[in-house]
Amino acid sequence: GKRVAVVGSGPAGLTAAADLVKMSHSVTLFEALHVAGGVLVYGIPEF
Repeated sequence: GKRVAVVGSGPAGLTAAADLVKMSHSVTLFEALHVAGGVLVYGIPEF
């Protein structure tokens, strides 16, 4: 597998990272905040 960097650990980033790991790639997540989850950490958006 390849080495992949995923920037942002919101729902899309976490899903992409999980899928890449399932395909035998090595994944590193980068997140600016102190916890993973993106905007969902603060509540469910109304859209």
